[in-house]
Amino acid sequence: MSGPLDLLRPPPHRGPLIAAGAVLVTLGIALEEVRLDDKLPTGVHLVILAVAAAAIYALAVQVVQQGRPYAFQSVLLVCGLLLLYPALLTLADVFGADFREFPAGAFVWTSLLYAGAALYPAVARNSSICALIGALALGFAAMAFANWVFGANSAETYRWLLALAAIAYVIVCLALRGVAPRHSEQMANAAGLAVLILGLTAILPVLSAFLFPFGAAAAGPLPNGWELVVFAAGCGLVAYGAVDHAPGPAYLGVANLALFLVSAAVSDEDTLLYWPALILALGLGTMFAGLRPREPLPPEPSAYTTGDVPLASRAEDEPVLRVRDDSPPS
Repeated sequence: MSGPLDLLRPPPHRGPLIAAGAVLVTLGIALEEVRLDDKLPTGVHLVILAVAAAAIYALAVQVVQQGRPYAFQSVLLVCGLLLLYPALLTLADVFGADFREFPAGAFVWTSLLYAGAALYPAVARNSSICALIGALALGFAAMAFANWVFGANSAETYRWLLALAAIAYVIVCLALRGVAPRHSEQMANAAGLAVLILGLTAILPVLSAFLFPFGAAAAGPLPNGWELVVFAAGCGLVAYGAVDHAPGPAYLGVANLALFLVSAAVSDEDTLLYWPALILALGLGTMFAGLRPREPLPPEPSAYTTGDVPLASRAEDEPVLRVRDDSPPS
């Protein structure tokens, strides 16, 4: 078996070439699945997706690196995972899942398997992008479980589930901030995406009604409490991105603030009467805190002379001479 395993362990200098080919293979299989959806048996679709996903995924996890993964390794992991989830759904179809409706049970076990496949390289290969994919898969599995077991079909229920998922992601983000900063940043991204989807539950029906006026009716905007959640999440993500120099959370924060603006603008309630005043007061107060008059700093302490420096304050490279008097007593 050493020969096949060696083929699945690409040398680093050929990694970019292999990753570029994997991107084209992924794109080609996706196009084939769309074009030949009804022309090939389900079993053939399963074989194509499973073999391609397993080969590309194995190429990625076989690479052993020190520290963060190679760029080509991350590309291979993402391509393999992109093909893996359709393969799992096709497997569920083979097992008899009815996709004419929402098969919540099938989405639960496929999402859990998918999360496990994503979290393995997140831990074993230190891949932060796989940590993000695995975290999102676990969140989706939890919502599908709520629909499967409790029959949840209300937008308010899923808003609460998304809010709880965002809180869980934030807790994991804080826990990993010291030991795995890149994984911590991806957990912040997961929390931002959860809140963004929460806001989209109200905006997407509005957009669909605007683009297709003869189609679905527009749903009402977010209630005041959920608007506050989206606004607070946007501000927190922007602040996190600024403090930790993380562009991903900052972009998601801007997206959440833009979503809040759209939600508040299309509202028929009186929220527009106090939202601008509250936001302007918060912004002006923050600017004043940064531009407030400076207090005079206390005077600097006088410099030590060479002999006055305490021993505990001396630099490590400063020589300390100890003299012993060995002369006989007088």
